[in-house]
Amino acid sequence: MTVNPVPSAAFASDNAAPAHPAALDALVAANSGNVAPYGEDLLTEQTADAVRNAFESPGAEVLFALTGTAANIIALTGAVRPWELIICSDTAHIIVDEAGGVGRVSGATLATLPSRDGLLDPGQLDALIGGRGDVHRSQPRIVSITQCTERGRVWAPDAIAQFVDHAHRLGLLVHVDGARIGNAAAALNVSPLAAVGDADIVTVGGTKNGMLFGDAILVRRPEHFSGVKFVQKQIGHLPSKHRYVSAQFDALLRDDLWLRLAAHANDMATRLSAGLVALGHRLSCPTDANEVFVDLSDDVHAQLSRRYLLERPVTSAPTVRFVCAWSTTVGEVDAALATLAALPSEQ
Repeated sequence: MTVNPVPSAAFASDNAAPAHPAALDALVAANSGNVAPYGEDLLTEQTADAVRNAFESPGAEVLFALTGTAANIIALTGAVRPWELIICSDTAHIIVDEAGGVGRVSGATLATLPSRDGLLDPGQLDALIGGRGDVHRSQPRIVSITQCTERGRVWAPDAIAQFVDHAHRLGLLVHVDGARIGNAAAALNVSPLAAVGDADIVTVGGTKNGMLFGDAILVRRPEHFSGVKFVQKQIGHLPSKHRYVSAQFDALLRDDLWLRLAAHANDMATRLSAGLVALGHRLSCPTDANEVFVDLSDDVHAQLSRRYLLERPVTSAPTVRFVCAWSTTVGEVDAALATLAALPSEQ
């Protein structure tokens, strides 16, 4: 009897990657003695300072959550009241992939703008602020953008600066969903602050970049987010044993390890992307960081799926997503390309 192998998750998602040894070592090192719970320990305080330093934001508050979805919910709910409006792109994780969590917890309305692979133009915001003061309309309060976008695109520093500045001129706050902010900073070869512009609040991804669990919330203008700590507690993301989240962030931020890990993931995606093009496949959007989007026929996708767990973001479209992580190897990339090369060519 022939047994079909279990498909590899090598390119399924950076969420499928293992934890980096430095994160594991940090957990073991933190697992000693009794310390104050709920983030009142010295390690959490030191790690919060490290996050502030990484983003050159000395006056910011720093919170930690167990998941990226929770981090986004905390950040956005802390900014809005139920009659207010959260603006985002049509591909935003907060509206496509978080099961309505932001809307349910905040009570606010989410409004989408058509995007170019998740990228928006500043002028698109203008039409949404005309209803200010009209009791019949949700009141625009905050705009959420993603860096890198859900289609793997990276906002260039000048583009994100212009967008954030324009939003501020319109009286809007700005949230950056930074689940892959390390990948963006590494791809752009700029500081993390340059990768988020003058955003008011940033969710900083850890899970996708080598941690077992955990994302951070950098509240750069605390005066606009007075409720974030209460939201964090209400939705169950103020861990009593906070040090185990903090320890991982501390390890990754030290000596810019998180940026080196992200740069490696980006390099593997670049190698994979170039190989796919060399084989005659069409990329559905440019490869800016660690995600590759390529159009494959149903037959090729079906055959490849016997070897790899791969996502089709829109099931009715031909685009297939490959994600590279800190742990992706040259051998894995080349093996995937060899598998594709051995399949019957598309006509």
